[in-house]
Amino acid sequence: MLIREGLIREGLIRQGSALVDRAFFPRWVDAVILDAPRLGHYRRQLDRPDRPWVRIGTVTERAGGPGWLIRSGRVLIACVPEGDRTAVHRFDASGWQPTAGTDLQLDAPDRPVPPSAAELGADSSRLRAVATFTASGWDQALTDEDGSVFSYHRPPGGSWERNACLRLHDPDFVAEGPESVKLAQVTGDTDATPTPWGERTPALSASLSTAGIRGTDLGVRFDHAGRTFLLFGDTHWTRRLLTTRDSIAEVTDTGPRQGLPGVRFHGSPLKLVGGHTTMREYDVPLDAFSTGGELYGFFSSNHFRRRRVMGRSVLARAEDPGLPIDPASRRSPVRFRVLGTFSDRHFINVSTQLVGDDLLIWGSGPYRASEPRLAKLDGEALARLAPADGARGARKGTVPFLAPGGVRYWDGAGWSDHEEDAAPLFTPGALGELSVRWVPDAGAYLMLAGSGPEDPIGPAITLRVAPHPWGPWSPRLRLLDWVTTGMSHADPFTRFIKAAGEGDPVGDRIFPGQADGTGAAYAPYIFDAHLDGEELVLRYTLSTWNPYQVVLMQHRLRWPPVVFDGLA
Repeated sequence: MLIREGLIREGLIRQGSALVDRAFFPRWVDAVILDAPRLGHYRRQLDRPDRPWVRIGTVTERAGGPGWLIRSGRVLIACVPEGDRTAVHRFDASGWQPTAGTDLQLDAPDRPVPPSAAELGADSSRLRAVATFTASGWDQALTDEDGSVFSYHRPPGGSWERNACLRLHDPDFVAEGPESVKLAQVTGDTDATPTPWGERTPALSASLSTAGIRGTDLGVRFDHAGRTFLLFGDTHWTRRLLTTRDSIAEVTDTGPRQGLPGVRFHGSPLKLVGGHTTMREYDVPLDAFSTGGELYGFFSSNHFRRRRVMGRSVLARAEDPGLPIDPASRRSPVRFRVLGTFSDRHFINVSTQLVGDDLLIWGSGPYRASEPRLAKLDGEALARLAPADGARGARKGTVPFLAPGGVRYWDGAGWSDHEEDAAPLFTPGALGELSVRWVPDAGAYLMLAGSGPEDPIGPAITLRVAPHPWGPWSPRLRLLDWVTTGMSHADPFTRFIKAAGEGDPVGDRIFPGQADGTGAAYAPYIFDAHLDGEELVLRYTLSTWNPYQVVLMQHRLRWPPVVFDGLA
């Protein structure tokens, strides 16, 4: 069943729909967004770039068009078209209340001139309205892009770039058939979900008792030298000084659960060498590939630089391609030497696939606020990454990064040498982590991702398929509603994401920012896929925040799916 929900024809915002609080160091920005006939009030804290837009409440249920915000002293005021008049509403401790407005001394601030679609780097055919404001010296904007609402910012002297998504309007999707099921918890010692008889089954790795790893996320599979590995993100170790240093594990044929693999963590973290990189939160491994006997990895680095959640991606080479994995090791980091910056624009999160002599690279830019794009490294560019034969210290020394033309970008019709020409593979999108793989059994490329804020598909893990790396990409197929299924109240013995407070037995307390909250599903990464009769059996890793662990999921999908029809 193909669903097309909530077609939007009227604009959702106008100039004045966003307003910053009046403090010398502004703490938040307020916005009013139309969802006719409702006008919603949203707020975003400005202390960190990873703060999401949060719905505060409803201004009115009778809005006839977009509203705008002003202040009367320290009071927030919303002006809203209602019928043949402009209604005035006041926000106080009890919420939004209508007011006569006759005694108000209104303060409407100066706002930056709205940028054009070209200045924003947005599709002019989709851009319907812009609302600008200024915070801490940076010009900022909200945009209505064909029903999706994004925020942008522009550093002094710089260019406009997206920094968050408030609402994703992607109405074409398929939501029917079975949901994904959890096979096992990968990380930790025991599964967070108790059995009906009060026991907890072993996790696939015993990461705590063997390697000193309390909790982690991600879990990106790659193959190298006949072996299979998983890369993990912000990892919390029993050794507190390691804070969030990333980790790596090897996948074995057998594990503690019948029919499932085992996972052996290395007892020391990953380490990037050179390149002025950082290795804290959001600085994580993205993917890896093996060529010519060498192992290369993409990593994100320099989080929060220029008020970005993730600052840039770098390409690095393993100093020891033998990748010795020893759970008992405590002082032998797996080192990757940085070769150079790959992108600080459209390819900050990436997923890679070797196809013939080329490395295909799918990427997203601003975290959870961008569409995917495609790049490639050709065989000559890949060969230049290898250390020079016989050169003294070549493996540990710096090497020239990619020569001009080594990276090429899909511009919608062919390949360009310029990253600014990289075209979205589909719109709209609010992607962060993404996972793309060619599946020979399926004869297709598969893309896993999470849904966006206020997405009509709901809180979901989604699949798209395509016959070619650039597409055409299908509408989304919902694999998992992670609230209904992952937080199931109907069956506490299948729930694997914390859904309640202290009384919920599912959950853990790994670090303060995670311990007292509920969980969420994010970062789905393809583990493997094969045909079983008329079904594609897809396994993928998934992070759950609380528990701060990684689980292995499975989805059985009739192949080819309905979304594949008509793709050429």
